[in-house]
Amino acid sequence: MSLKLLVVFFALFVAGAWSSMPGGLRDVDFEDSGMRNALELAVNKHNLAKNDMFRSDVVEVVKAQSQVVAGLKYIITVKMARTNCRKNRPNECTFTVWSRPWLREIQVLNEQCP
Repeated sequence: MSLKLLVVFFALFVAGAWSSMPGGLRDVDFEDSGMRNALELAVNKHNLAKNDMFRSDVVEVVKAQSQVVAGLKYIITVKMARTNCRKNRPNECTFTVWSRPWLREIQVLNEQCP
């Protein structure tokens, strides 16, 4: 009986430690101002790099996470569509953005968009 209890407590301890692991990914509220700034930068950079006369815009934020890495790294998955046509199926894009506010620096590290 005590062995079972020990195993249960150990499992709860590991689960609790895992959920609050320093440097681990954490879900971010879609209204978080840091996430919104990172997303705006990523979308603007995406539009500048595209060879398209129409701008793409965010239709829906699917997932937003942050990670503490000498600043904050945001990993944001969004659905995007061209602004001139609502009939097109939106593309799902994932942007990785690194923010170091004390240096007033923010940069897009990676973009995955079909």
